[in-house]
Order: sequence, then structure tokens, then C-alpha cells
Amino acid sequence: MQYLNRWDNTDRTTFFGNIWGGEFDIIENLTFRTSLGLDYSDFNRRDIETKVNNGFITRGNNRLIHGNSKFTSLVFTNTLSYQLELNEKHKIGVLLGTESISDDSQNFTAQADGFAVENESFFQLDAATGARTNTGSSTGSRLLSQFGKINYGYEDRYLASFTLRRDGSSRFGAENRYGIFPAATVGWRISNEEFWNDNEIVNSLKFRAGYGEVGNQTIGDVARFGLFESRYGANQLQATGDTFFFNTFYNVGTAYDLNGNNTGNLPSGFVSIQAANAGLKWETTKEINLGLDFTLFNNNVVGSFDYFTRETSDILTIPPIASAVGEGQLRTLNGATTQVKGWELSLGYSKTLDNGLSFTVATNFGAFKDEITELPAEVVSAFPGTVDNSIIGHSQFSIYGYKSDGLFQSQADVDNSPTQVPAGRPGGIKFKDLDGNGSVGVEDRDFLGTTLPDLEYGIRIDMAYKDFDVSLFGSGVAGRIGQDPYIFWNNFVQGRENAGLGVLDAWSPTNTGSSIPSLTLANNDTRTSDYLFRNNSYFKLRNLQFGYSLPEELANKLGGMTSCRVYFQGENLFWITPSDYIGADPERTDVNRIPVPTTLSLGLNINF
Repeated sequence: MQYLNRWDNTDRTTFFGNIWGGEFDIIENLTFRTSLGLDYSDFNRRDIETKVNNGFITRGNNRLIHGNSKFTSLVFTNTLSYQLELNEKHKIGVLLGTESISDDSQNFTAQADGFAVENESFFQLDAATGARTNTGSSTGSRLLSQFGKINYGYEDRYLASFTLRRDGSSRFGAENRYGIFPAATVGWRISNEEFWNDNEIVNSLKFRAGYGEVGNQTIGDVARFGLFESRYGANQLQATGDTFFFNTFYNVGTAYDLNGNNTGNLPSGFVSIQAANAGLKWETTKEINLGLDFTLFNNNVVGSFDYFTRETSDILTIPPIASAVGEGQLRTLNGATTQVKGWELSLGYSKTLDNGLSFTVATNFGAFKDEITELPAEVVSAFPGTVDNSIIGHSQFSIYGYKSDGLFQSQADVDNSPTQVPAGRPGGIKFKDLDGNGSVGVEDRDFLGTTLPDLEYGIRIDMAYKDFDVSLFGSGVAGRIGQDPYIFWNNFVQGRENAGLGVLDAWSPTNTGSSIPSLTLANNDTRTSDYLFRNNSYFKLRNLQFGYSLPEELANKLGGMTSCRVYFQGENLFWITPSDYIGADPERTDVNRIPVPTTLSLGLNINF
């Protein structure tokens, strides 16, 4: 492959950062700040595909591809801030600002086939004797924002902040271009009140409450427009480059060539590829947050707790369109409302013992559940479920499929059970007849659960004793179900493909205690069902490090170093999963993806 790509060249130029900015004190406590940021990239590629006839690798035609893509983003920000303090009790801060973001992208590709000489310098577009294809596009977007913020504090006990933001996006039509998004937070340092003095258990306590709205405009730059394109004389080969034999005869163009050689002179029309939607508007998320920050036991314990609810409405989505509607009717629309409720808790403990041993333990816990509360009729089909049992009221991460009830143990068991489609067999999976009509079909699918865990957690421990230190970090989830891809490849035979060792323990008349279905190629046991899903909760030790630092005096003598530390580190050393989970990595749900590797490293940090 390296030889085949020997003449390919790519060049990339990138720049990111502020190209101009400044801060100016107009009068006392009144400051003006301005900045202009640039994100620029320019990517060029020149690919040469030579003829190949080497074993099973063959290519009968040669080709030159030139491509270029550019992206430019300019961010211009201006703010005016004022700080005021009255009687050493009242602190007031005011911020006014504007921001404009301008994004532009351009790309083109030129392709030519058929070169008489296979020499790198001969591969020029004008030297081609075969078909030539040029494609290109450009697009851009603009975002203009005005915002204001007021902060207030009284004796460091009562805190408040109010923000108002107005965003205007070129991605929406004139009537819905602007969105207004307010936010407010209040805080109360309860421990600064006089009645809280000398509390030996709770050393500090702060209550927080907040409400905020934020908009989302992450759609294509031309999502609101109806789009058409001309494909004059194009067959599938010309349109996609796919050399499959029948693509030569499959016409996807907008003009028909009567002589059959794709060189006719009929006038070309246009084909619709996207329907217009002038009514597109901002997707809006509203969130309420309540929280507590605290320290306990002589400030050795530090923690915080948050409870939040979040509602997202007018979600931007592209629902599927029934084929009967016709080609080119896909469009972006505002199509759903979801609600999320959750909590987060963090706890930390630090201590230094009399013998010099110091340690810190930091933990975090959290969980959330989501629910789809509203869906327009034209969007429902984009989600799992049926008209009578839709996803409304369920999580957007729901699993939808059949429920199983063990394996059939005999032909009599098959005969006395609801009719399976396809037909059941001894050793096959017994699917439940949920609607009670005596047979199992697509109408018996149901919501099996959600891939969201009941709990997410993490822990970090740092310890130090004299010149030695140890640290570890681990995290995991509990109460989560998900697809175990190795069930599919280990417990079933897949035609001519290799099978896993699990099939050696498949159900048979002499092995009726097995949970692995009897072997067959005819029955659809691998349909989406709870059999393919497992409890894939886990805990992973993500990082473990041991270190030793030379005493400062010794480091100074050895070459004038200010510090010298040697360490040994292991990453992804092990993970713990339920006993019935057979996958290689619970964070990888596709067998084609490589599991996260275990990495061992030895390092040395030196400072002078």
C-alpha cells in the first residue's frame, strides 16, 4: 500500500489564536476590552492512482485527483465592564458586550482519468485522455450576539448574577433569526451569618440556585433552503466513482441520453435534494439548578451537591421521509421536546498525619434520566416504537425489541407456546407474546430499558510520604444495560464466517442446561431482543502511578537540578464487569473497534 500511495501528497496550513486585542482603562473602574480571533485552515491534496495488477489487487485505469478545502473563522469580541464597591459592603459589576462570528468554508475537487505515461510529473489534469469531473461548493454562516451581565454581592454573604443574551444566526429565516436567552443565579453563604459562628462540624456552607436558557443552532448553513442540483448525463459510476458493473447503466442524472452513451444534448434540469423550511428557529434549553457547597470537620472534607432539571424544546432534527412522498423531501425541522433530571455529588477528604504521611481522596457521583415529552407526528417515525406504543414518555436512549423467556426445551414446548415467526424450534429462543394474540411478531416488541446507567462514579487517591508518592484514578458506571457484541459472535453461527467458542456449548437434546441457542442458519434468533443485551456495568482502574523525587539538596549536587522525579505509570490496568458479560471492553460496543490498550510507561521529570 505504501508503494501504491508513493506519489500522493498533502499539505495543511493552520492558524489559531488572537491576531489583535487590547484592554483600555477609560476611567477608574471602567474597562474596555477588544479582541479579534482567527481560526484558519487550508488543506491541499494530490492523489495519483496508478494501474495495478498484482494478485488480487487490480486497477485497470489510472487517475489524478486534486482537492482543496479552506475554512476561515473570525471572532470579534468587544466588552465594557464597570466595577463599583460601596461602603465595603456592596459590590456591583456590570458587563456589556457584543460578539460576531463569521465562518466561511470552500472546497473543490478535480478528477481526471486515463494517462498514457505513468510518471509523477506527467500526471497533470490537461494530460488526461479520459473522463474529467469537477465538483465544488462554498458555504458560510454569521452569528451576531449582544449580551449584558450584572453581578451583585453584599458582605460576601448574598450573591446574585443576572445575564441577558440576544443571538442572531444566519442559519434561520428573518422571522426567527434572533433568540433571547436570560439567565440568573443567586447564592447565600450561610456560614457567614452571625448565627453560624463556631460550628465545629460544618465549617462553611453555601446555597446556590440558578435558572438559564441557552440556544442551539448546530445545523447546516443552508438547512432552511430548498436545494436543487444538476446532474447532467450522470450515471451512478460518474456520480459516485463506484465501479460496480451495473452502475454504468444506472442513470441518476437530470437529462436523458437517447443514444445510450451519456453524450446526448438534451437540456438538463434540476433534481430536488432538500425541501425548504423557512420556519426553522432556535432550539432552546431551559435549566434549573439547585446546589450546596460545604466543608466539614475542620475543612478536611470538601463537597458539593447539585440537583438539576433541563428541558430542551424545538429540537433540530432531520426525520426520515416515506418513499411515497418522493425524492428530495428530506428537511430539517424543530421536532421534539425532552426533559432531563439528575444530580451530582462530589466529596473530597485530605489529611496529613503526624508521621508525615499525607493523602487526598476525591470522589464524584452522578446520575440523570431523560424523557421525550413531545414529538410532532412527522417525527415519531424517526424513533423506536409504534403509534400505540411510541417513545413519548421514554428515554431517547431506549432499547426497543423483543423480550425473551429462555429457550424451548422440546418440540412439545414449541407446540404449546405462542407461534413464533419464524417458526420456533427446540433450543431456540422463546420470545414473549406481549399482545396475547397467540403469535409473536413485530407488534410484540417493547421498550426493554435504556443504555443510561443508574449511577456514574469516579475516585482519585493521592498519597505522599517523604520522597515517595502514589496516585490512582478509577471510574465506572452501575446499573447500565447495553449490547454485548460478543454475544452475537460467540453464541451464534454466521454462515461462512468463523464462530466463537460459545457455539461448542450450544443447546442440544443432550445439553439442555445451556443458555446458548441450538445452532441454525434459518431462524432469526439474532433479532434485537433482551438476549443480546447484558448488564455492562463496570469499574476501570484508569491510571496508577508510583513516583520518587530526589531530595532537593541531592538534586542540586547532580548537575544543578532544582528537582528530579522518576515514576512508573500504568494506564487501563484492569476493569471489573458482571460475570455474564463476555465482551472485551464494556466501553466498546463494536467488535470491530480495538479495546482500550493497557499501557505501561517509565518516566523522568527534570527541572533546572
